[in-house]
Amino acid sequence: MQTLEKLATESNSILCFGIDPGGEEKDIYSYYTEIADRLVEERLVSAIKPNYAYFAAQGFGGLKVLKRIVERYSEKTFVILDAKRGDIGRSSDAYAREAFDFWGADAVTVSPYMGSDSVKPFLQKGKIVYVLGRTSNAGAADFQELKLKNGKCVYEEVCAKAASWGAGLVVGATSSSALGKVVKAAGRNTPLLIPGIGRQGGSFDVLKALKGNPFIHRVNSSSSIAQAWRKRKGGPVEAAAKEAEFLNREINKRIF
Repeated sequence: MQTLEKLATESNSILCFGIDPGGEEKDIYSYYTEIADRLVEERLVSAIKPNYAYFAAQGFGGLKVLKRIVERYSEKTFVILDAKRGDIGRSSDAYAREAFDFWGADAVTVSPYMGSDSVKPFLQKGKIVYVLGRTSNAGAADFQELKLKNGKCVYEEVCAKAASWGAGLVVGATSSSALGKVVKAAGRNTPLLIPGIGRQGGSFDVLKALKGNPFIHRVNSSSSIAQAWRKRKGGPVEAAAKEAEFLNREINKRIF
């Protein structure tokens, strides 16, 4: 938490750069590190979030690139491994060792479906686990929006429970009411990882719910930054920097 706040305060940014290699890049390491270097050096972001699945889909070569990326930025910014782990106790313990001891991440995303014993191995000193709360995909409503007898949605109970464990939460920006409900259920001292701004259609206005304690949160943008050259002038690095500047302006309007 202290690292999250420190990095965000120094950069005046809670923007996180999501790294999701799509297979179109000839050299994914060079492509994404050239962009990330610019963003980190100019303090346009205060975290990066490599998505494990995209690297693993490219086999051992992709996983080696993931390792190099985490090592490159581990001393420069906050590294969130988007792996969405979650299993029974001993298996979760192994996954936690993988995320923190092998990959060297500062934080990891985890599914809460199997309950407390699947999450607690990730709750380690100096690390953050982001539990999937209310996600940004269309299918989130299938289960997360189901109503319980107390009138609350499943995701609200998940968020309250995860906060009681000391976990952070993944909350998509694509639901106009969910973010406010999550903050109410989990409290203002629970760090949130917020995807969905940009190509997923999330509204900047939902971020107003973060006012009061914004620096512990991170708003993620992946392809909107990495592929900004498709809509902005200049090469990938210059376009990514311009997009990050735009995102920071729009985010900061809502949270300060």
